Amino acid sequence: MHLAHAADIHLGHRQYGLKQRETDARLSFQHFLSQARERGTDAILIPGDLFDSRDIRPQTLQQTEALLEDVEQPVVVSPGNHDENMSRRRDLTWLEYLNDKGLITLLSAELSSDRATFAPTDGTDPRQGGGGYVDLEGDDEVVRCFGLQYRGAYIERDLPNVAEGIEAVNQSEGEPDTTILLAHFGVDDAVPDLGANVARAALTDLEDLVDYMALGHIHKQFESGTVARNPGSLEAFDIQEGRWDDSHGYYVYDTVADTAEYQLSKRRPYHTLNFDVSGYRTFEDLRADFETELEDARPDVEDVCQRDVHRDGRGNRREPIINVRFEGTLLLDHTTFDVETLTGLTEDKLDALYVQPTNHTERKAVQDLLGDLERGEAFNPDGTVNTDALQERVFTTIAGESRYSAEAEEVAETLDHVEGLVNEDGQGVAEVADYLRERRRELFPEGPGEASDAENTDDATNEVSSE
Repeated sequence: MHLAHAADIHLGHRQYGLKQRETDARLSFQHFLSQARERGTDAILIPGDLFDSRDIRPQTLQQTEALLEDVEQPVVVSPGNHDENMSRRRDLTWLEYLNDKGLITLLSAELSSDRATFAPTDGTDPRQGGGGYVDLEGDDEVVRCFGLQYRGAYIERDLPNVAEGIEAVNQSEGEPDTTILLAHFGVDDAVPDLGANVARAALTDLEDLVDYMALGHIHKQFESGTVARNPGSLEAFDIQEGRWDDSHGYYVYDTVADTAEYQLSKRRPYHTLNFDVSGYRTFEDLRADFETELEDARPDVEDVCQRDVHRDGRGNRREPIINVRFEGTLLLDHTTFDVETLTGLTEDKLDALYVQPTNHTERKAVQDLLGDLERGEAFNPDGTVNTDALQERVFTTIAGESRYSAEAEEVAETLDHVEGLVNEDGQGVAEVADYLRERRRELFPEGPGEASDAENTDDATNEVSSE
């Protein structure tokens, strides 16, 4: 048998609030179904996130039903985290509704803390019934599909029980020719930075029982071990996903040859444009060079748009989504750095559907203040200033340029503690003044200068408090 495996369809998703992006998700799914039919596949596997939300629009449900009504093969689905809520279970989910309509076969395990069981579906029609597993019967071949719903942080705890549950069914009902598990999770060795929640070692028991593990949840294609395959989402749903050019698609699994062929899906093109703002002292100069940069970038954008996977079903150009990343040291005042104008220019010059700007610039004043700090220390991973590091540098600068410079490090620590007393502990002026007097006596028992002790105490309190 040949089985088409896609995941993370997210029907109903409106990226940036654009209706066109909702249409894009549906068109990608429609093209996948068309390709599955043309290739003569015997069934379709969708391990989670058919829908983007458990609260889908009526039109989204209507369009989904229309698509599935034209599918001749069984459509086997397990729930993802977007399809239903783990903690607040509804009496009827939309996947259950589609199952009851006979448009999909919905598979989920019955789970407790120490047990996983899989109930059979109606074997006379694999499109109906629902349960824990379904037998797909072909010419002299039985393919048994088990379904495991999204389990979040509980998944790794559940997997040994799932393996025992699969083994119990196969022992009581007889070994099938091929065993498949649909599930919704990531694996740490393949995608450690993308929300993976299962350690590679946790799959060992299942690999002895399962011939093909159809995964979903991670929107980037990956393979792990001998049986786990994740196709990535059919569409790219954010800027990062848009950069994964060849990691969105579906698998076609041949049960006899035990091979999985990967195919790219149709999706809207993305392109990232980097622009360095360093050195510009007027917005007019920056804008002029930015327009030149857009003209230079257009051939690269068109190369992306003309890829077959990015053109529409008729072979026409689809308007791209453009990410403009502003980088470098910004000399302009933030009020004159008109990102909205630059975004509009990008949309017009590159014929874009949508332009998403991201600002990774550094203010010169902040950069000067942070001085020789390493970038990893001065800035957070998302490009924003590390305010703790900035505060420390500010206090060190103030202390070093005051008459207390002989003990600059200790004075800076004192200022930092004062900030905590006021902003975190809610201490009043009297408590702060008492603390400062005590610290002054500790640090400068002879006084910081030639003034008397009484004068120094009062001056220290006033100066440090004001600073």
